[in-house]
Amino acid sequence: MRALFVFQMIAWMVLPLAGRAQDDTAHHRAVYAEINDHEKAFKKVKAIHKDDELTFALEGWFDGQALRKILATVPGEDGDGSEEYYLEKGQPLFVYRTYSTINQETGKVTARFADRFYFKNGDLFKWLRTDKKLEAPASNDFRWEASRLINNCTRFISALQARVSVKPQAPLMVQGSFLGIEQGDYAHWNMRTADGMERSFFILRPDSTVEKILENPENSVGKKCRVTWKESMEDIPEAGGKIKVQQILHVEWLDKK
Repeated sequence: MRALFVFQMIAWMVLPLAGRAQDDTAHHRAVYAEINDHEKAFKKVKAIHKDDELTFALEGWFDGQALRKILATVPGEDGDGSEEYYLEKGQPLFVYRTYSTINQETGKVTARFADRFYFKNGDLFKWLRTDKKLEAPASNDFRWEASRLINNCTRFISALQARVSVKPQAPLMVQGSFLGIEQGDYAHWNMRTADGMERSFFILRPDSTVEKILENPENSVGKKCRVTWKESMEDIPEAGGKIKVQQILHVEWLDKK
């Protein structure tokens, strides 16, 4: 009887502790379930984020203007990894990371890892490892992961929000006289408008009306034309990355001779 009493006392003491351990993540589990239950109704957006030698493929789910979930995937040397960020009020609430190692010869998965990160007010307070053991908050690994996850989340949010906020610009038009094609790292369409201003447009992805002129541009110098163009952000390595450019899309000749 005494042994049974002691066992009951231990159980009475342990169960509340287990309950409290679950209570600190009850809100996280509820938000996780709510987001995944409504995911199909959210607007899905894709983006890319480059960080040194890594390129993250991003998918984001927006509930109106609020970003609720981010899936970031990146290939590794011996496997693929992904991180799911669940957001609340623009901050990380829960991050679920998975990683699988693959045998390069057989292509079979050799090991799977899963880590769970819990945040409160944007700060990491709990890390549950694959083996279900808790990482000590005072450890260097804990502090490093906290910094990495928060910084990555901020960058991923910016990359995805940029895709939502950027609206395609309607093509613009300008009339003038064709001056010729300027060759360099990129070809440019040069022209003089009716008010005497010289304009230059990048030739990046024009239609066939422009491509036809590139064969013998000297034959069209001096002719009057109407150019359709747009302003866009383009990756120009020679200029150090993405810059805003004006590019020609289409040309219509006004001289009928």
